[in-house]
Amino acid sequence: MKSAKVVRYFPLIPRLQRLFKTKKSAEEMIWHAKQRNIDGLLRHPADGEAWKSFDSRYPDKKSIFFELPYWEYNLLPHNLDVMHIEKNVCDNFIGTLLDLDKSKDNLQARQDLVDIGIKAELHPQILEDGSYFLPPTCFTMSKKEKLMFCQVLKNMKMPKGYASNISRCINVAECKIVGLKSHDCHVLIEELLPIALRSCSPSDEIIHILVEISKFLKSICAKVIDPKELDILQNNIAITLCKMERSILPSFFTIMVHLLIHLAEEVKLGGPVQYRWMYPFERYFNCNY
Repeated sequence: MKSAKVVRYFPLIPRLQRLFKTKKSAEEMIWHAKQRNIDGLLRHPADGEAWKSFDSRYPDKKSIFFELPYWEYNLLPHNLDVMHIEKNVCDNFIGTLLDLDKSKDNLQARQDLVDIGIKAELHPQILEDGSYFLPPTCFTMSKKEKLMFCQVLKNMKMPKGYASNISRCINVAECKIVGLKSHDCHVLIEELLPIALRSCSPSDEIIHILVEISKFLKSICAKVIDPKELDILQNNIAITLCKMERSILPSFFTIMVHLLIHLAEEVKLGGPVQYRWMYPFERYFNCNY
């Protein structure tokens, strides 16, 4: 039989992705670094001289991108993921309005006001029994308002394929919203939250802030964007964040909330958001969050 050369395709990258995709295989891939028994005996290739020599020569992880000759001229060296920014901002609002575990309004946040020396009317007050009373803020909702807010979201009906069944995450009796996925937060922050708060918000200022953030996120997530509008959006979101700083506690401003100020400029540099966010990749990898 005559021999022949055969070229075989070995797709390394997809195979490595599959190995790190599941929790079990990912743990096995890093077992040698975190769980290996290091006692001087040879049990694993990592115990060999070649592996040890490589680790000693290159002890620190280093990104090769900074050594590329064209990297210093790249106008967009880092991409901000709008998907996760929307989720974190949405979680901050919902957690704070409903006073959930993720609320940014708590005793520690109020004590920060004392240390900073601002908003004296919101400083915690010590009662006779030694407990603390937290004065209500412009975003503090009563039990009735929380029930109404959750009921409105629970009863909302949307077209098939527009969003998942958000009502499954809402417990009206306990005034809780848990288990929201990233796309649920995308729909909530851009469409539903301003509507749900209209009839039950304790402050018009909070509604105006949410409407402005919703309008901003919808504009930068559009399929087609006029570059002339981006400068206007940049100015508007800066004003909106200033309004938030005036009305909401400093603890609300996590790094994700701050990143809103950079999104319009990044659209100008990188183009439409839908080519740079994580939704298509997480669908491809069947992520459940």
